[in-house]
Formats: sequence, structure tokens, C-alpha cells
Amino acid sequence: MIFWAFMLATAPFALADPSEALNRGLTFLRFPVLAAALGFWILKEPEWRNRYVAVLTAVVVFSALWALAEFVWTTQVVQSYSRPLRLYGPFTDRKVGIFLTKLMFPCLGLAALWAVAGTSRRLVPLFAGLLLFLLAIFLSGERSAFLLAGLGCLIFAFSIGLGQIRRLMIVALFIGLIGGLGAYLVSPGIFDRQIKSTVTMLSRLPVTTYGLLWQSGIEVGELSPVIGVGGKNFRILCPEIRSPTLIFRGTDYREGLIFCSTHPHSVYSEIFSEHGVIGLAIFVAMIGGLAATYRGQKRDPVILGAGLGILLTLWPLVPHGSFFNNWNGIVFWSLVGVMVSHTTASANRRARAV
Repeated sequence: MIFWAFMLATAPFALADPSEALNRGLTFLRFPVLAAALGFWILKEPEWRNRYVAVLTAVVVFSALWALAEFVWTTQVVQSYSRPLRLYGPFTDRKVGIFLTKLMFPCLGLAALWAVAGTSRRLVPLFAGLLLFLLAIFLSGERSAFLLAGLGCLIFAFSIGLGQIRRLMIVALFIGLIGGLGAYLVSPGIFDRQIKSTVTMLSRLPVTTYGLLWQSGIEVGELSPVIGVGGKNFRILCPEIRSPTLIFRGTDYREGLIFCSTHPHSVYSEIFSEHGVIGLAIFVAMIGGLAATYRGQKRDPVILGAGLGILLTLWPLVPHGSFFNNWNGIVFWSLVGVMVSHTTASANRRARAV
């Protein structure tokens, strides 16, 4: 709420369009209200918490299956697609991979609790679901999603307090590595997109489009470093100080470098450019509060999974969508609500036990 108040207070001082800054400040309130409603009201009872994550799991599984069906239809039936192949899933934009990456971990957390509460046969659908998610993310063609999914699986495996689930996650990661080698043999194009080009991009990150956009965010922020240039003002001011696009042509290549977009494709660069050092400090303090809550409760698999989804959304040095748009905001703040609801329930159980 402090960050929201800061956005409203500084909106009149936006450098290009104060009305856009004010509109963003006013509408941003919907996100923390969503998290608070989930955390303290809608998911207050255990059956509703479980139902919510169960429905979320069904949505994630459906999206993964859709992505696999789309891949088979596009590559084996239609056999006509632009390269590199990027999957849509059940969305109008190509973001099914990052959707799965951000939301699969709380689903795996609930599935882990269900699995350890019964016989070892319950591990089979959990294992199959994990492999389904990883395969769909790999085939989606989204490099950031694939990189973050692997990182999230490593953190989940070594943080969860359930030995059976830890071993299962490690086995799944090992199978994923074998699958990556198999993909190289079966479909070198997919391997090049997800592995080779990712390594190449990371090795020259500062001079890629994403690196240049991050630098643009910093340069725009330097126009008003204390309070920023104002919400939704990056897109207006960036073309005034940097060339929006440069096209480099050689004898056998054509490469475009984008310096300006609607946002800098980095959470931290975006907040600094539009809300300055003060806004960035408030934002980091907010994340620190979430991290402190998460640290004391990470043994709960659902809290661990929701916390991982939040962490991956905020992971630095990986391109992200705008923190303030509807799609990213709903995913992020829904995860905050899930984590808060389970954390509050856990704290209440401990209080009753004393």
C-alpha cells in the first residue's frame, strides 16, 4: 500500500504525461486488493485453499496438454510454421511457457502433500505431471521460461522437506537432461533454440535487445532518478533519448536491435525508470517482507511453491513482461495471496498449539 500511495503522490510530477501516471497509480490498487482478498478472506478455510490450488492445477495441466497438442499439430500435421517455433497454448499471445513456469510450483506442492499422505503409487501422477510441465515448457520455445523452470526445480528439490519428493524431483531433472540430449538428436532446431541460443544470448547479454532495453530503462530513469519519470512514461520518453530500433545488415544476416518498447522488460529497470530510487527502495522492502514470511514457512510445499513462483517472476538478469500489466499482475499477486493464506493458516495452527 505504501508503494501505491507513492505512485499516486508522484503522478503529478511525471515528466511526459501525468494523466497516464495517475491512471496507472489508481488502477494498480486492484492487485494488492486481489492478494489481500485471497489471503485473508476467500482462502481463509483449508478446504477453499485446497480447492483453489486444485483448480489452478487443472488449469496448468490443461495448458500444458494444449501446448503439446499444438506442437504436434503444427510440426507433424500442418508442417507450416515460422521459425523459431513459439507456442501459444490457450492464449492469444506466445506465453504458455512462462505461464506454466510461474504457476506449476504451488500445484506441485499440493500434489506432493497429496502423494505423501497415501501410498507410493501416488508418486506416479506427480512424477508424470512434472515431466509434462517440463516438456511443455521446453517445446514452448520460450528461453526464459525454460531457464527459470530448471532453476525453480533445483530450488524446489533441495528446499522441500519431504525426502521422497526431493528424490523424485532429482530423478525428473536427470530425465530432463537425458531428454535434452534426445531433443538434440531428434530435433536440432528445438535444441538450438532452447539451449544453444540461450547460452549465446547470456554470453552477450549487454548487447542483445533485452540488455539494451534494460540500459534504456536506466537512462530514462536518470532523467528523474529520485521519483522516476512517472508510470507509463517510459514508452513516451525513451524514443526521445534513444533510437527506437537499429537494423544491422551484413552479407548474410539482418539483425534488429530494439532500444525502446512499452517497458524495459526488467522489473527493476522498469520500477527505477518510472518510480525512481525511492520507488525501487519501497518495492525492494516489500519483496523483503515477503521473503521474510516465506523463509519461516518454506517447509510447507504449497508455500514453497508459491514463493518460488514469486521469486521466478522477480529473478534478475532474465527478461520479464511489465510488472504492471493485467496478465503478469494477476499471476504475481495471486501467488502472493496463496502464500499469505497458507502462511496465516500455519501461524494460527502454531498459536493454537501453544
